[in-house]
Amino acid sequence: MKTHTDEPLSDGTRARNRKGSLSRKGVCRSGIGAAALSIVMLLSSCMSQDAPKWTPLKNLSTGDAVIAVRLSTGTSVSGLQKPLSDNVIALVDAQGQVEAARIGEWNRGRVLWTERGISYGTRDIDYLTTAEGVQEFAHQGFPFAEEGRFALPDGGIAVVTSPLSTGYAVDIIQPDGRVDRRETSGTEGYLGQCGSRILELTNTKRSEDIASVANEAYAAQSGGGNYPEALDVLVQLDDPDGDLPRLVAVVPLVDGLSPGEGGMACERDVMTVPSKQLYDPDAVSDGSLDATRGAFVLQRWDLVTGERTIIPVVDEDGNAIELDRESSMIASQAFPAEGDHKFVNEDGRVWSVDLVSGRAKHLFSIPWNASDGNASVQLNETGIYLLEVNERDYHVTLTYYPWDGGDKREVFTTDKLAEYIKTNNIFSGHRRGVQSFAVRPGWNGGAQ
Repeated sequence: MKTHTDEPLSDGTRARNRKGSLSRKGVCRSGIGAAALSIVMLLSSCMSQDAPKWTPLKNLSTGDAVIAVRLSTGTSVSGLQKPLSDNVIALVDAQGQVEAARIGEWNRGRVLWTERGISYGTRDIDYLTTAEGVQEFAHQGFPFAEEGRFALPDGGIAVVTSPLSTGYAVDIIQPDGRVDRRETSGTEGYLGQCGSRILELTNTKRSEDIASVANEAYAAQSGGGNYPEALDVLVQLDDPDGDLPRLVAVVPLVDGLSPGEGGMACERDVMTVPSKQLYDPDAVSDGSLDATRGAFVLQRWDLVTGERTIIPVVDEDGNAIELDRESSMIASQAFPAEGDHKFVNEDGRVWSVDLVSGRAKHLFSIPWNASDGNASVQLNETGIYLLEVNERDYHVTLTYYPWDGGDKREVFTTDKLAEYIKTNNIFSGHRRGVQSFAVRPGWNGGAQ
């Protein structure tokens, strides 16, 4: 990481005393003026100390960084100031030193670290930060939010965005810098990746525009007869069929079956989707816990035959694993060669699940609470990275938990991100949140 060259200047102005005799009234006025000046200087000093040190985006490079953190827009702490309308990309090395740059605002902005570099974007431009500097790729159209960012097997990067209406655009940033764009309309659902394919799981209730095409496809494969009222549909976004995404598979909709947030697992031509099957699909969703309780299951989609199987996930004693509002699956990592999948619950439980049998083993638990918004996780081939923001002093801690059950390792605790997360002075203050973070590929969490 490069040395900062744009640090703010400190105010070196000094107040000089006026010579000569003063009356009592003059002394009072002078004392009041001096006190006021001292307060102003103190406030100025406090504010200058809190001013973040910025690196121009064009000068950013990966350097010795081990993680990249994207911070959201800043909300006013007092509610009296306008929000900060930009995002922050911060690169942090293994000692907790930070280099940060401002970028444009982006709804649900993500950061992805691939072998090519660090990929992130704004509404107008996508960026790739490498050891040599920053490359820019212009967005087409007027996307509303980022929906997904995926590393492709050939080195490409797929960026999925959504407009204000339903539908998606997939920008594929090719290794040679060319950007290929695919646009579809009429669907919204759960996104994932299988090899070079960008897939979406939806249904004809949620995506009514594809209902007629899906019904025709189901009729052709079933040979006629009674048709279900609604269908679950798997489509491919980066290979459109006209204005609509290409249909991969259609099956009868299962009430109360919903994908989790753990990501899809892909092995050759089989895609596994961690899901929850509600115990009572007809329950009124009134906010009660009973309306959210269900069993942890795996949807297994065969991308060649178009068939789907649903496998219950059970623990080592054969008992179903229950999910509810506080214990959804929020992150996962696939290990296709080993035939299993690692999952992290919102309540911190970590599971290893055999993708064929559904047999699960509880590995360990991490002490965190996803609902408070102060912790984020990233999973890779070797373990779990937990990034936590302390709400007392806004220091940030990165902790590593290896899959093999070894001792956890605190990589660093740093105060260098605090000035970017929270601006703190008497007149104003803003709080940014961690939108996402990414770990350098191949980094082992600082193991010796």
